Amino acid sequence: MLSVENAAPVAMLGRIMHTAGWAIEYIDMDLTQAHPKATIKVCRNDGRWLFATVDAAGRASIERFQRKRFLGMSESTKGRRPLSPQVDDIFLGRSPCAGARAMLRELTRYLSDNSLAPIPLAEMRAGWASIMAAPLLLASPSTAGQHAN
Repeated sequence: MLSVENAAPVAMLGRIMHTAGWAIEYIDMDLTQAHPKATIKVCRNDGRWLFATVDAAGRASIERFQRKRFLGMSESTKGRRPLSPQVDDIFLGRSPCAGARAMLRELTRYLSDNSLAPIPLAEMRAGWASIMAAPLLLASPSTAGQHAN
């Protein structure tokens, strides 16, 4: 939940991510429990997006995708049909991680290495570290009411 005490760290992380060319789509994270959990989706305006998770069993991974948007015909219908907006998410790879903290280290490294504008890894890590102290549920206005993926 977004509360007053984590509003400033979320705003700081948002500025860091914006500077790097990334946007937060969704974060549901609680690293304060004995069994941490996290679901994070971040994207870039060129179609690259990441989905990072830590499930109840402690399995952590980061999946990378490239989204292609184009005008085409749906393959599920036959005959004459109009062109319509199509979306194709291309799976680029999955990186398993040793746990929640290892996943966040890998995520921040990837975000920093693949930023559209240079951003130091230490700054990216500081932004993400600032939101780890309390549970957080955050969704961008465009994804409100949707789950990641």
